Amino acid sequence: MTEAKTFYRTALPPHVHSADSLAKRYWGQLIALVPVFVTACLMGPAEILRVFLICLVSTTAFEFLAAKLFRKKENLKNGEAVLAAALFSLLMPSRCPSEVVVLGVFMVVFAAKELLGGAGSYPLHPLFLARIFLQLCFPKVMSEPMLLVGGGSVWTLASFGLGGIILLKQKQGYWETPIFFMSVCFICEVLFGGQGTPAAFFSGVLLTSFFLLADPVTLPLTRKGTALFVLGAAILSSRLSPEGFSIRSVGYAVLLMNLLTPWLDVWLKPIPYKAKHSLKVTYST
Repeated sequence: MTEAKTFYRTALPPHVHSADSLAKRYWGQLIALVPVFVTACLMGPAEILRVFLICLVSTTAFEFLAAKLFRKKENLKNGEAVLAAALFSLLMPSRCPSEVVVLGVFMVVFAAKELLGGAGSYPLHPLFLARIFLQLCFPKVMSEPMLLVGGGSVWTLASFGLGGIILLKQKQGYWETPIFFMSVCFICEVLFGGQGTPAAFFSGVLLTSFFLLADPVTLPLTRKGTALFVLGAAILSSRLSPEGFSIRSVGYAVLLMNLLTPWLDVWLKPIPYKAKHSLKVTYST
């Protein structure tokens, strides 16, 4: 009796295909930031462009150097370096010395990202960690961001609102994240009273809720955890400073909530379906 030969055809296993990608997210956020930079340039001296160019060159150079030192693949084309440079330039004050900007970018790339786990693994928000470091080292230089000083502007507020609408259209993250943050900040501002002007307050809230909280790496893994994170960050942002809401207080608030993120993930860890189903079983007496 002869055994029949069986021929198997080897092929790649099926994979779940998605149109979403990191590059799409990064470049989408950059598109949403275009109205902000256009408004900043039209309102007066293009100081923000000088800071942005310094951030862009520094970020690209440090990313390339980090890839060589840590023997990683270079990801300069996915837009991460450009997005980090754009957001960090929005956090810098007007007429900030170039060496301070370069030092802040170094903290973003090396200290806050690469030394704390690398892309996708860092526990603390890199931009806020770098800004707080500069605030502690250069308290006289690191004032509020250049777009929020002088009482802010209605056009700046409108540009942040337009950028937020563009992000909502792209469906990046949970839609309730900016809603919760803006609502809680507004309620705290009404109850406790802030000293900032309405234009500067709402511009800072929109910048934080739509763009600075859009990084999913430092947020909790679950939707409920993200909601609690945002609520805690909003309350702390309004109460850590006697003047009320400010970007300075937002940095401390977000970093404090970053420290609580592992506990939120453990507390709100999803229960497997079988275990959840077995808890509902009733036994006859």
